Amino acid sequence: MKITHKTSPGSRTQQQDLKEFAEQTLAVFPLPLFVLPEGVQRLRIFEQRYLAMVSESLVSESMAAESTGTGFVIARYDKAFDFNVPDWGTKVQIVDFHHGEDGLLVIDVRASHLVSLDRFDMRGDGLLMARCRHRDHWPSQYPSAKPGQLGLTLGAVFAEHGQLAQLYPEPEFNRLDWVCARFLEILPLSLNEKEKFILPDSFPQAKSFLDTFILGQDKIN
Repeated sequence: MKITHKTSPGSRTQQQDLKEFAEQTLAVFPLPLFVLPEGVQRLRIFEQRYLAMVSESLVSESMAAESTGTGFVIARYDKAFDFNVPDWGTKVQIVDFHHGEDGLLVIDVRASHLVSLDRFDMRGDGLLMARCRHRDHWPSQYPSAKPGQLGLTLGAVFAEHGQLAQLYPEPEFNRLDWVCARFLEILPLSLNEKEKFILPDSFPQAKSFLDTFILGQDKIN
């Protein structure tokens, strides 16, 4: 079942709303995933605490715009940290859900924005909660007239992997920040390596890294 939110994920109006609605207490889902704004992930849910999280999220999102809906946070699972997560994560909201052939709940979530995490607390049912505050990422890039070499390469990856393409019915191959973010999510790099690119000023470094890693060139005009 698809869920339509009132605000598109990349709009500048939403970015203004996010800063006004800067602090929330949200559930935190520790996972070995790297998700950047506007990324989509498909998750299988079976633990009772996370089924409750999904139920609560769906109720809240039915009553709010995407920028202010509750959602939850995906944070990198790492035993080195207290509560097994670092001090940042990605706020996501449910955009589709169904039951798989095995009866398990399957949800598609879309990332809204990065958040800083603190004031962790374990709820009675074992669900991790934290205070979440908006964290800036890369400035949004205006779409070009046609995709560049990285965009064309990502388009070819989508064409070869139907399950990935299915998550993005309206891909933005002509928007360089969107293309770079999707590549960083799917490349076989360590999560620690990917984490270098969560800083607001790290887009040029991400672009340079991908030019070399994907295209084998130091600079692409």
